[in-house]
Amino acid sequence: MSLSDDKSFSLLIQSEFHLWFKKAEKAVKEIEYIHTELTMPAVNELRYAGYHVSNYLENTDLTDELNRAVGHCKRAIYDAYEASILYNLKEFRSFKEDYGTVVISEVLPDYSQLHFRVAGILDFFQSIDKETKDEHYVACKQYHLELREIIKKLDSAREELNKKIRIERRKSFIAISGVVVALLATIIALAAYLNTN
Repeated sequence: MSLSDDKSFSLLIQSEFHLWFKKAEKAVKEIEYIHTELTMPAVNELRYAGYHVSNYLENTDLTDELNRAVGHCKRAIYDAYEASILYNLKEFRSFKEDYGTVVISEVLPDYSQLHFRVAGILDFFQSIDKETKDEHYVACKQYHLELREIIKKLDSAREELNKKIRIERRKSFIAISGVVVALLATIIALAAYLNTN
């Protein structure tokens, strides 16, 4: 059976493969803008989607190939956004390490809520079964957007947090200098006392 058959073409249109492919391509482009290397798993899923459509085009009796193709498009969307989320989780951990000695909530009063939200997103991804990724692409896109906003907020606080670190370092330097001067003065005084006796 060829694709020129009205029923075969109608099935291809009804599968909405073309719409899902466009959604997946849009997700890949969005993530590619953030970091090119993040999109490889999603691109592979689109390759598999094309493989299944090709199988259907060769034999239009294989209608299940269309479902598989759409499933791969959904997984491509998931994989693109998951890559972004994992990248942003790494950025979040880096932020925590960079400012582990600073009271972040003095600059970002809602930091504990942001931290709680990031932990919830991480819990969600750790609970996903690899076989059901295509069922979670909508949530994945939402978490991608949410986490991206959290990271922007954290990045915007870096300048103020760096100022706090510089102030604390200056205070520590002054305190240590004072202790060193006092210690030296004590040693000099003790040495002078011992020399006079």
